[in-house]
Amino acid sequence: MTKRLILGVILSGLWVSAFAQGLGPLSVEDRVQDSRQSAAASDEALMMLMQQLQQYEQEISMLRGQFEELRFELDNMKQAERDRYLDLDSRINALSTTTGSVASATATPQVANSVGTGAPADPEAERSAYMAARDLLYASRFDDARKAFEAYLSSYPQGQFRDFSHFWLGEAWRSLDKPDREQAMTQFRTVIERFPDSSRVPSAMYRLAMLEAESGNTDEARATLNRVIQQFPSSSEAGYARTMLEQLK
Repeated sequence: MTKRLILGVILSGLWVSAFAQGLGPLSVEDRVQDSRQSAAASDEALMMLMQQLQQYEQEISMLRGQFEELRFELDNMKQAERDRYLDLDSRINALSTTTGSVASATATPQVANSVGTGAPADPEAERSAYMAARDLLYASRFDDARKAFEAYLSSYPQGQFRDFSHFWLGEAWRSLDKPDREQAMTQFRTVIERFPDSSRVPSAMYRLAMLEAESGNTDEARATLNRVIQQFPSSSEAGYARTMLEQLK
């Protein structure tokens, strides 16, 4: 009985040892496989994070655009109020000094205001045309938005929303199902060159740099990014530009 018990213990030990040896290599392989799966999952998560970051940047740009447009319109309204006050004041002065020509006194300031400011014939129609084009862009109807902004710029060559329209037209071109980078870059360059005082210039520069990099012109992209940092160091686009410069190294 004792011999059988001892033999059983020895056999059990050998079986456990063989089983452990058989599992050893599999355990290592499992760890390697787990490591590879973790690395793949990390890469996928990083790609998703970068895509979300680009989407957030675009949404922030649109929100900033809305804010700047509202501020632009508010400034225009204030200027219009000042013009009306000055016009009324000039009419009162004219009436007090020339009592015999009320008609000419009231007509002359109107003509001067119309010619002097170069205002469009129907500013409300102009604003409606611009807003309609912008709403199409916000609805992701990029081809319709492109056509609407082109129609606005054609109908109102001296319109008050020209810089915004060229910027959003560039966004529409680069957001199409088949993006046209050349057309988009042309619009962003138009904002930079023709409207240097526009609030859209930093964003136009950054968008231009992105398109230059996507087109393989990394030297041009770096130069444009450095312009953003030098000319607009406190802007959010300058921060984006620094990050992009690190990626282009």
